[in-house]
Amino acid sequence: MYQVTVHHHYKAWRNGDLEDKLELVDRVYYNTRKAAKDFIERQLQGKKNVFRNYHKGDERSWCGYYTGVTWQHENSGETMAEYYEYTLKKVKLR
Repeated sequence: MYQVTVHHHYKAWRNGDLEDKLELVDRVYYNTRKAAKDFIERQLQGKKNVFRNYHKGDERSWCGYYTGVTWQHENSGETMAEYYEYTLKKVKLR
């Protein structure tokens, strides 16, 4: 079985400060690696600023895209970017 997790990194207000938040959006399971990879590629289709890093075997693969929204993190001063990240990994069901 293969597990695809979808994370969304976006700006959020905490105690009046503009910071960032990483949220788990979805977790989906597929019987084959091809089906899982096809799901990811359908999500990335037509998006700009796409990144892909596929690995075979037991290593994790991750892909995603940037939405183009950026902001200044008020506590660290870093420039942050909004993105969606898809992580593909092999899992064993019990």
